[in-house]
Amino acid sequence: MRKTLVAALATISAVALTACSTGATPSASGPASSGGATEKVKIGIAIPAGNETFWTGWIKGAQDEAAKLNVELVISDAKNDAQTMNDQVNTMIVSGIKGLAVASADPTANKAAAQAATDAGIKMITSNRSLDMPYGGVGGANPIVHTGFNDLQMGGFQGDLLIKACEGKDPCKVALQVGTLGATPQVNRSKGLKDKIASVPSIKIVMEETNSFDPVKAADVTATMLQKDKNIDFMLAQTDPEALAAATVIKEQGLEGKIGVIGIGGSLEGTQAVASGKMFGTVRVSGHDDGATSVRTITALVRGEEIKVDTTGERPTVIVDALVITKDNAAANPGDW
Repeated sequence: MRKTLVAALATISAVALTACSTGATPSASGPASSGGATEKVKIGIAIPAGNETFWTGWIKGAQDEAAKLNVELVISDAKNDAQTMNDQVNTMIVSGIKGLAVASADPTANKAAAQAATDAGIKMITSNRSLDMPYGGVGGANPIVHTGFNDLQMGGFQGDLLIKACEGKDPCKVALQVGTLGATPQVNRSKGLKDKIASVPSIKIVMEETNSFDPVKAADVTATMLQKDKNIDFMLAQTDPEALAAATVIKEQGLEGKIGVIGIGGSLEGTQAVASGKMFGTVRVSGHDDGATSVRTITALVRGEEIKVDTTGERPTVIVDALVITKDNAAANPGDW
C-alpha cells in the first residue's frame, strides 16, 4: 500500500493554499454557519479536469472560500482518469485531510474514494459530479450530501430554450452533442432536455454524438454532423465551450443564421455570444459559486455546523442555482469563467 501511495504522490497534480481569514457569511443556498468556528482545517478536493475552463473558475471559487473560512485546501486533478483520482484521494487521506469533496471522473469507479474516506473516518461529499451510490444525508454515511447544480433542471432549461427557438418550425430538426458518456452531467442534462421536449412532437433530435466535453472534438463532431445533414435548425451542446466550437464551424461553413446554437454553462464567452447573436441561448451556472459552495459545505460538516439541504431529489443536495440566458438578459448576467 505504501508503494502505491508513493506512486500516487509522484503523479498527483495539486494546488495547495493556506488561508488566514477568520470567518464567512454563507449564501442562501449554502451551509448556514453556527458561528464562532475558526479552527483551521485541512480539506481535500478531488476534481476531474483542472485544465478545462469551467474548472479553473471552480478552483478560484474554492480557493476564495477557503481563504474566508480559514481552511487549508488541497486540490488534486485527475485529468479525467478515475484510477488516478482514487490514488490521489488515498494520497490526500495520508496527508491528514479532515474532510473531502469529490467531483468524480467516473460515477461508479470513484465509489472507491468514498469507501477510502469512510475507512479513514473522514467526512466526504460529492460536488458538481455525483457518485452512483446511496447518500447518507447529514449525520449519515459517506457520501453525506452532494453540492452543485441540478443537472436535470439545467437540461430542462436547455429544453425550454429549444422549445422557444423552435416556435413555428415543424419539424424542428436538432443535432445534439453530449458530453462524456456516462458522466453524471451528460446523463442528467440529456434526460432533462429530452423529458422537457417530449411534449413537443415537432422537435426531432435527428443526430446525437458525444464530444467528451472537449471543444476540439466538438468542432470535429460538428463538421461530421454537417456532412450528414446541413438542413438542421439547431445544434445543442452540453457546455458552452463545445457550443462555441460548434458555432465557429457553422459560421465557417456559411450557415450562421441558418443553424442556431444553444449551450449550457453561461460562461463569459457564452453569454457574450448570446448577447451578440452568435448563440441563441445558454443556461448560466457559476463555476465560482459551485466551487465556493463545495468548500463551504464540507467545512461546515467538519466543524459541526448546520447546512441547508434540499432532500426532494434523488440525493440530498446543497443546490447552486442556474439561470436561463437569452439575448434579452445576457448583458445583465455575464459569466464568471
